[in-house]
Amino acid sequence: MKKTLLSSMIIILMGLLGACSSNTSDKASLPEQSASENETATPVAIEVPDTLGKTYDAVEVMPEFPGGTEALLSFIKGNLKYPQKAIDEQTEGRVIVQFVIDKTGKVSSPEVIRGVTSELDQAALDIVSALPDWKPGEQDGQKVNVKYTLPVVFKLI
Repeated sequence: MKKTLLSSMIIILMGLLGACSSNTSDKASLPEQSASENETATPVAIEVPDTLGKTYDAVEVMPEFPGGTEALLSFIKGNLKYPQKAIDEQTEGRVIVQFVIDKTGKVSSPEVIRGVTSELDQAALDIVSALPDWKPGEQDGQKVNVKYTLPVVFKLI
């Protein structure tokens, strides 16, 4: 019993010594500040420019494909490559692709948000990546990045 009590006391003392030594080393590494320094310190607001730019879901003036919606549909119809494997397997469907039309009108960050098969999904991403530059969207008179969602329909005739 004496041995257990003595062991417990030693462990407690070691813990206290460790706490005291770490406490004093923390204080030693911190610079001393006078009361007047604390009173004169003023928080400063720093304005960080928005270099990435916000991406909008909807804006006052939506992006426009050159020539309008009919031209967009014509571009897709004329350039879409139906994967041979999907033709062989008689696979049809609608792939929903979301992408960003940036401030300069370039298409970026295409991603499938609802797919059919990996072959059709890739073909949809390929056609979206091949789109020419658009007229960018605008918000408050400024050109902005805008998310755009496009269904790409695969139908065998």
